[in-house]
Formats: sequence, C-alpha cells, structure tokens
Amino acid sequence: MIQVIATIELKPGCLDEYLSVLHDNIPKVKAEEGCLAYEPSVDVDSGLPVQGEIRPNTVTLVEAWVNLDALHAHLKTPHMAAYREAAKDYVQDVRLQVLQPV
Repeated sequence: MIQVIATIELKPGCLDEYLSVLHDNIPKVKAEEGCLAYEPSVDVDSGLPVQGEIRPNTVTLVEAWVNLDALHAHLKTPHMAAYREAAKDYVQDVRLQVLQPV
C-alpha cells in the first residue's frame, strides 16, 4: 500500500469554489482500480499546543493506493486532467508526500 498526503494551497478566497470542483471529482477517483481512500480535509483549531498554525487556504487530501502503479495511473486519467483544468484558477501550490507504511 502507498499513502499520499497532498497539500493543496489555494489562492485566498477560493476555498468554496475549489471544494466544489474537488467534490465533483471524488466519486470518479474512488471508482478507480487501486484506490483505497481519497479523503479531503481542512485544518480545524483543536486547541492543542503542538498544533501548527491553522491554514485557512489549504486543503489536505489523504489518499491510499494499492501500489505506485495505481497512483501513477490515477494521475494520467482523463478526469484528473479535467480536474486540474477546472481547479487551476484556484490553486496556488501543490505538494505531495508519498509514503509507505512500515
């Protein structure tokens, strides 16, 4: 299994528009062969002293794939190309952490 933490930094004031685009794409991603999880989240103020600064313009996607081949195939799907095009005006930066459980 491969896990992915995708951090999507949005342009200020674009969260709702971006989430609309993202939520339209989620069922297509979850239907892909090899997708085990694809869950978006936003920061919540927990009050915990070790929590970093709240990022109001950031969406974090927690993903799980059966293997790297499934992840690579996911990135080449037509619906991901359409998603990237629809989201491009809202996204400022994307960072990925690709992890393997130990």
